[in-house]
Amino acid sequence: MHIQCMDCGTQAEWGTLGRCSVCGGILQPVYDDAAVWQLKGIQAGRGIDRYRALMPLQHTALPYLGEGDTPLIHARRLGAELGVPNLHLKNEGLNPSGAFKDRAGAMVAALALEAGAVGVVSASSGNASSAIAAYCAAAGLKCVILMEPNNPPAKLRQTLATGAQVMLVEGIFAHGPQALSDFLNAVARRANYYLGFVWAPINPYILEGIKTIAYETVAQLGAAPDVVITPVGGGDMFAAQWRGYKELYRAGVISRLPRMIGVQSVNAPPLLEAVQQDTAKVATLPYARSKISGINVPFTGDHALAAVRESGGTVVGISDEAAFAMQRRLATSEGVWVEPAGAAPITALTTLLERGDVQPSERVVCVMSGAGFKDANLAAEEAGRINDQPTVPFDVEAVSRMLR
Repeated sequence: MHIQCMDCGTQAEWGTLGRCSVCGGILQPVYDDAAVWQLKGIQAGRGIDRYRALMPLQHTALPYLGEGDTPLIHARRLGAELGVPNLHLKNEGLNPSGAFKDRAGAMVAALALEAGAVGVVSASSGNASSAIAAYCAAAGLKCVILMEPNNPPAKLRQTLATGAQVMLVEGIFAHGPQALSDFLNAVARRANYYLGFVWAPINPYILEGIKTIAYETVAQLGAAPDVVITPVGGGDMFAAQWRGYKELYRAGVISRLPRMIGVQSVNAPPLLEAVQQDTAKVATLPYARSKISGINVPFTGDHALAAVRESGGTVVGISDEAAFAMQRRLATSEGVWVEPAGAAPITALTTLLERGDVQPSERVVCVMSGAGFKDANLAAEEAGRINDQPTVPFDVEAVSRMLR
């Protein structure tokens, strides 16, 4: 196991944070054949810790709160309506804090313990903050979260409930990735805390916990999907799954690789623009105006762009309003309530079918990033309307009249 640049191949000292010192590329852990081949037989164990041979840890077990092993749901009704009968939903909202970031939170806590740190500092728009706070609490670590103002209240409440110190920092994500990296590194050094920011260009180890989504999907499906559709903000969940599928392919667990399709809001589309313009790198946008909190970021990592191109995939843009509509439709059609970012992959399906990027006969997996309570504005509005209605008397005829 060593760490090297995904662009130029330069090896870095283990534990190095940030980018490659030679070319500025993204660093990534690389495992030997013996470790990768273990994927052929891993069955026992709980959560993602059973995959530790393919994680950047030497001595420390991951704290366990029930993360991983999320269900893969065959969406028969919605799939038939959309024209994709083999539509499957990987529901990451059923992780302990309600999002895929719990896989990252467990990794952050273990990395901090292995580094001998007493605490973790991170920045987040919500899901990472609640996950890291929970796993720091489980591991006995202090936790400081730097957060944009006006995040969804549920995410803030979760973060506070598990003991994190939260500071609202105006425009923390508005100054570009390099300024953010410099800022977070300086704060972490001053506090002598581990820098647990969930983005590979800043911390290249954390997404190794997220790649286990791919391991589980193949185990649950019994084969590799043809297409994996994922919401994309910074790009870690997208790139991590591609890494997981490549490791499964290298181990001989799967005989082919899926196409990776990313979904972004047209109001925050850095990866989409890079693909449309066929650029070598993903540029940082001067804006991010999406109402979908989980993917409202002006920059996406180049590792996500590499995953698109290596897999023969693509990126599609959706409107915020379409995602909100699909959030409601998914809940009423399949009983699955996800946050708007989690509904984004299914929102994009109609466009992907029309463009020929997805075929009706293909086995499609849509990864839903988080639970509906994470960003519940629509449900809160609906509940408000219900509470404003006049009450019905305790009378069978009165209730029957309302039903009719």
